Amino acid sequence: MVIFIIIVVLVIYFVFIKPFLREKEAVANASFLSVPDEIKYLIANENVMELSLRLVELELEREYSLARLILDAIEIKGFSFSRRVDKVRNEMRIEAGLGPLKHF
Repeated sequence: MVIFIIIVVLVIYFVFIKPFLREKEAVANASFLSVPDEIKYLIANENVMELSLRLVELELEREYSLARLILDAIEIKGFSFSRRVDKVRNEMRIEAGLGPLKHF
């Protein structure tokens, strides 16, 4: 029975989870290569405050496609960095009058 459970878990991992993670990584890499060099520099140096400020400014200017591209590029540094940017961005959005992030 234990062997059956292990086989099922491995199949689920290799059929569903692994391709999803690979696709997410490919999107993050493509987005990182597409953003301007100054944004790449901010991501590489993990400058949370400046990235959050830029994202809120883009939202105020209604430049949602560039903001989404930057958010996808941020994911190249991992979930924890992305989460830190979202926390700071959420507070900046509230101060700017945009309201809190949904699904945060």
